[in-house]
Amino acid sequence: MNKEALIKLKQELSKLSDLEEEQRDLYLRQLLTGEMQGPLTGYASIDKPWLKYYTEEQIKTGMPKMTAYQYLYHQNSKYLGRTALSYYGRKISFNELFYRIEETAKALKAMGVKENDIVTISMPNTPEAVYLFYAMSKIGAVANMIDPRTSAEGIHKYIEEVQSDKVVIVDSYYNKVKPLSENGTVKQIIAVSPAESLPFGLNFGYKAKEFIESIKDSSKKNVFNEHTMDWKQFISQGKSYTKKTEAEFIPNRPLVIEHTGGTTGQPKGVILSNENINAVALQSVLTGIDMQREHNWLDIMPTFIAYGVGMGLHLPLTIGMETILIPQFDPKKFDELLIKYKPIHMVGVPSYFGTIINSKKLAKKDLSYIIAPTVGGDAMDITLEQQTNDFLREHNCSSKVVKGYGMTEVTGGVSGTVDENNEIGSVGIPFVKTTIAVFEPETEDELGYNEDGEICITGPNTMLGYFENQEATDAIIKRHADGKLWVHTGDIGHITENGSLYIVDRIKRMMIRYDGFKVFPSIIENVIGSHNAVEACKVVSIADSEHSQGKLPKAHVVLKDGFKPYQEQILQELQLLCAEKLPEYVQPVDYKFRDELPLTPIGKIDYLALESEDSHIKNKPSERVLKKTL
Repeated sequence: MNKEALIKLKQELSKLSDLEEEQRDLYLRQLLTGEMQGPLTGYASIDKPWLKYYTEEQIKTGMPKMTAYQYLYHQNSKYLGRTALSYYGRKISFNELFYRIEETAKALKAMGVKENDIVTISMPNTPEAVYLFYAMSKIGAVANMIDPRTSAEGIHKYIEEVQSDKVVIVDSYYNKVKPLSENGTVKQIIAVSPAESLPFGLNFGYKAKEFIESIKDSSKKNVFNEHTMDWKQFISQGKSYTKKTEAEFIPNRPLVIEHTGGTTGQPKGVILSNENINAVALQSVLTGIDMQREHNWLDIMPTFIAYGVGMGLHLPLTIGMETILIPQFDPKKFDELLIKYKPIHMVGVPSYFGTIINSKKLAKKDLSYIIAPTVGGDAMDITLEQQTNDFLREHNCSSKVVKGYGMTEVTGGVSGTVDENNEIGSVGIPFVKTTIAVFEPETEDELGYNEDGEICITGPNTMLGYFENQEATDAIIKRHADGKLWVHTGDIGHITENGSLYIVDRIKRMMIRYDGFKVFPSIIENVIGSHNAVEACKVVSIADSEHSQGKLPKAHVVLKDGFKPYQEQILQELQLLCAEKLPEYVQPVDYKFRDELPLTPIGKIDYLALESEDSHIKNKPSERVLKKTL
């Protein structure tokens, strides 16, 4: 099919109504499963080859047209006695959850929060953070989510950017926002103790420890000013509020502002709607993964990232699962959480799973209770994926690691895997109401199957835009000739004839040498990672000091325990391995062995931190050693 014919076909398809689009998807499914015969075009956006994995019922399922709060209530109103949240042994039923949400909604209204007002929430995974999120949805306000571990300067920037004059923050970070209340930027602060919802014994112990530490070090004692109240005072002031709290559902009303991680560029505020949050949750269910009300869910991803609020929290709660809140997750203690809680479901980033495969505490443990060990938020290299699958199988888990793909701008997730399409290296198939296609970078020219290009996404998960940054919004969301709004992800990859999506690399991570050759770091990482001594590897670009422009690859390598004394020998083996497996122009020009790779607060590899270590390279030791070895 030539370019003109393809554009014309897409324009015709864009005229279909939602119902006609659904009927077309059902017809495509029949073609793909062999129930009917007919031609396909060879283009993913039209053929949607992934539909063969979905049932007719899944394809017909509509996305919820209601607030996130309403969807939560709709799903659980008949099961109020079941446990919704578990917090260090305290069980909170759905009945109590809805009571606390209403209580929080009244307190927000009494504090003067109106529809569409922006309230900053800087909290870990505590029950109060859950109450706040759904209360904001209920009253029609917008939650500006910030990681409390962000620097004081960063928190100030995020608050001032959205002109939020009300802040809820975990009390241990209160002093970061206190100056904003003293200069008039913030009018009211609610400082919340993580102990607020702890069982009595743990609550007493936490506060006693806090008191003793404040005596030893007075700087650790919070001194609240007149603009600040604690959680009990906040809730108490809402008891006099007697008016209705629930706002009318308005399509595309902003619900949350999530800030991009900034691991490869400048962070931006992503505006997500109630429909976005509902769509990512329901489409995750429709992948076909066995997720039931009777299951439990280990919630280790914080609500101040889209992946955490949509899939880590809203997904399990709308299914009706018992959701185990972990406010301060330590990847090194992931094994202890599995032993203690025996979670059937969980979501995390790749580095979390890297910590458990060599765990001595799990060496003889039965993990057959795990149904969906899910990873997303960052690329999982092939070696770690294979090692994780081996580990799970050896511990009686019937599932391979479940992978997904997404970004903050599409509410954290747009693809997933189930057993029949869980191919090594892929990130699964698109969600049922989502279309993913590959285009020639910086164009609308769609590429065919197995051709690498820029991954673009259209569907109900698409953000409303960046907060007050139309230029940046227009740069990432583009209306194509088919009339649809496509998110240009900046990721390079391809789609197979089966509908599986493979990520090759980030466009921003791609380096261009002085001679114009393009180098994708992930290709080098996969080769180096295949060496039996390598625990982890990440490749970043460094300036080429021998030419006026151009970048060259440098490999940062973490060795497994027991191999670290043999760095010189392993260096030579890695250089030979790369010489055998990679083209000459892709060879790393430098290697650095390190104890660990730098991570962002949520566990992603911090590429900017790695790149900042080297502004340029003055010589090429790897080439010198390579010639000597050969």
